[in-house]
Amino acid sequence: MLYFAFGSNLNPVQMAQRCPGHVVVGLAVLREHKLVFPLTSSDWGGGVAGVQVAHGSSVWGVVYDLTDEHVEALDRYEGFRAPGNDHNLYERERVWVELTRADDGSIPRRVRAEYYVPRVTNPSPPSRRYLDSIVEGARHHHLPDEYLAALGRITTVD
Repeated sequence: MLYFAFGSNLNPVQMAQRCPGHVVVGLAVLREHKLVFPLTSSDWGGGVAGVQVAHGSSVWGVVYDLTDEHVEALDRYEGFRAPGNDHNLYERERVWVELTRADDGSIPRRVRAEYYVPRVTNPSPPSRRYLDSIVEGARHHHLPDEYLAALGRITTVD
């Protein structure tokens, strides 16, 4: 499965722990959306990332190629039980993203990838620790400088 990561799953250490052996397909952008923090996480001590439709904005991330075992592990971590389950913390949905820099040297193209959408529950700014995890991953994957600067302007709860 192709998976578009834009939150803490950008972090290479976190992804190695959750999905050992995952494959990075390349950098991708979700146009006409912005990064939001619609769900408060007690584990992270603040809001966790989601996306929202926003004209003129973009969310950058990474597309990973995941095995069925990886997907099962992420589903457990993200609190996804089944489509439409009332107990889900996140829904898993499909989205078209622009693969702008493929790690295999192929040309840029649109790909359909899965991503996790948090249910809106007590929106909150992220904790510094959570935002630092995103920024560390964004730097590791060489997301655009302008996007890194925008991440640096996000207000945190601590």
